[in-house]
Amino acid sequence: MLWYAHSSQLDAYYTSEESPLHIEFSELVGAKIPALQGRDEKNNKCVLEILALQGPLIKYDIFKALKPKGVKHYPTISRRVDNLKERGYLSISGKRTTTVGKRKEKSYMYSLTWKGFIASLPIGTVAREVPKVLKNNPLLGIPFPKEIAVKVLSELFTPCEIELVAKALLEGFLRAIPRDIESVEQDKLIAYVLPAMVETPEIREKFEEKDLTKLFQISGFMDYVLSLINTSEKQFNDSLTNIRAMKKELGKYAQASKKVEVKSQASRKKATIYR
Repeated sequence: MLWYAHSSQLDAYYTSEESPLHIEFSELVGAKIPALQGRDEKNNKCVLEILALQGPLIKYDIFKALKPKGVKHYPTISRRVDNLKERGYLSISGKRTTTVGKRKEKSYMYSLTWKGFIASLPIGTVAREVPKVLKNNPLLGIPFPKEIAVKVLSELFTPCEIELVAKALLEGFLRAIPRDIESVEQDKLIAYVLPAMVETPEIREKFEEKDLTKLFQISGFMDYVLSLINTSEKQFNDSLTNIRAMKKELGKYAQASKKVEVKSQASRKKATIYR
């Protein structure tokens, strides 16, 4: 079964021209992630990959990192960064002081957004290093401590398994979104995660075969889970109190309405008698 394939087997499976999954998956990626299609696909992938793995960089550092890959012109990378930022794949995460000649100036540092993270997952090196990517990119906020999420992933899964889960989840996500990723607002992306997991039952299977007791050995994990339970319990109790109060008020209203209705019926009867 594919889930147990070695990483090299996985690469062959996804990249083989004869593989029907390769054709289907690559077409899905091209259709749903516009940045990974057309003449700028290669350079866009390079920029997304380097930022995913290294974290925030200024434009010139991105260019330097990509020179060994055959990128020759700084303006090309500068335009790709600006374009990816404009389309929501990147955003500014800070500034860094640089020296140009004898002059010092502030240069913007760019990082992946969640949209950029998703767009980078078809790249094998990124999919295998998801914990590292989450750790290195400050704009990838999650509703619980990131260091715990990184530890959980690293404790439960091998890099090969992480790649398998990431690509399966990506495929489910891309099938779940109605059009393409650029048509979905950043804060709405999370809404498609659950449908994506439903689309990929293999993820559930992968968790089921793991020893989840290891999670409780992670420093801070138990405390965090208990804090979540306590918060949920308090919210539930507060909601229950509000529901009971609402029920009480509605009961009073219902009784008052019933009395008015009884009086109204009595008045109508009396009026009928005197006619």
